[in-house]
This record gives sequence, C-alpha cells and structure tokens, in this order.
Amino acid sequence: MYFINWERNITTNLFERNKVVVKKTKSFTNLRHFLLIFCFTLISIFSGNPACPPEIGQRIVENESFEFRKKLKLIGINTPKLYSISYEEIIEEYIKGGNLYFYFHKEKAKDLAFQAGRITGILHKNGFVFIDNKCQNFVVNKDKEVIRIDLGFIQKSQSLFAQSIDVGSFLASILDLKPQIYTNAAKEFLAGYREITHNQIPYLSIILRNILALGFVYSHSNMIKNMINRRTP
Repeated sequence: MYFINWERNITTNLFERNKVVVKKTKSFTNLRHFLLIFCFTLISIFSGNPACPPEIGQRIVENESFEFRKKLKLIGINTPKLYSISYEEIIEEYIKGGNLYFYFHKEKAKDLAFQAGRITGILHKNGFVFIDNKCQNFVVNKDKEVIRIDLGFIQKSQSLFAQSIDVGSFLASILDLKPQIYTNAAKEFLAGYREITHNQIPYLSIILRNILALGFVYSHSNMIKNMINRRTP
C-alpha cells in the first residue's frame, strides 16, 4: 500500500520484532535529484516567481533524522517512528493503513483530506515547505490519523512559489479521481489549509496543479474532466 518512491526502493521487514519499512537509496539518485532541482528552478522562472531550489545531499538525511521528526511533532505533525538512518538506508515504523490516495477510492475520506490540509498549513505557518507534497506522501494509521512520510525535501522557505508547489502537488496527485470524489477531497484539503493559515490559497497553486498532474496521474480522462470543471478547486 506504500506508494512507489521515485528515489528509494521500499520493502517491509522485521526490526527489533517490529514490522518496519526499509527504504534503500536507488542507483542514480543524484541524477534524479538534479532533474528535480532543474525542473523546480525552470518552472519557478517561467511562472515569474524565481525561487531557490531544494537543498539535497546531507539536507535530506537531516530532514529524516530523529531530531527533525521531534521538531515536527512539537508543531503538530506526526511522522513514523524512526529506528535507523543513513544516506543509504532509512528504517522506520510501518503504518498499516497505507497511503491516503487509496482511501479516496473506497470510503468517504473528507476528514482525512482535511487533516492533510492542516498538516500542510502547519508547516507553512512555521516557515517551511514540503516541496514533494503529493497525496501518496501521507499515510493513515489504524486510528484514522494522517501521518506524513518522506520528509527529505522539506525546506525553510516562505516563498509564494514553494507554498504553491505544496498545495498544487497535493491537488495534482488526486486530480485523476472521479470528479465528485476529487471535488470533495480538494475542498476539504483547502479548508484544512485555510483553518491553519487564515490566508487565501497561494494563487499559483492551480496553474502548478495542472503542470504537475501530467507526471502524477493514472487516469488522464478524469484529469481532463476535473481541469475543465469550473466547480472544482
């Protein structure tokens, strides 16, 4: 149920008698990071809002560390328990419920989308952005609490473009849902975001949603329906 990660091979195993997720760095990860930085920079320039690209290398390890997870916990963002970390491998708690994307297909998940919006808003309010904020980077535990995973690209930034990337990438990652499901999930996500930030949604979000969706979606027919539906966020 964990989404296929573009930079790590993900498996499950046992560690100290606990079921865990093992994330091992893939070959050519540095090349993938370079492509991410290139795309981020290029899109920010063409949008008229040049922004500093994400830091990589040691920053990714620091973002996944025990210390940074404690900081996120203090501001109200839950993450899986970390057991071990290095640049090559991360071992963390296995969240049985699976990632948020699949919940929208099988049950009413308005509250879950709302929680994801609040989490995004909390990070922005504290001066950080996720950069890679797709729906599949949120998992749901047995108590129906939304947990944030894949923390590597978090950056200290309050730029309009970076915040728009966060909102836009979440919406892009669910844009292939059936129109009614997408509309409800998107509205709840944005409501959760506004509850925390008390701000309007970053105005580049929808433009970036449409660009990023090309690389995220499974169903292009649903994507097009949601894009042209004026009632959808």
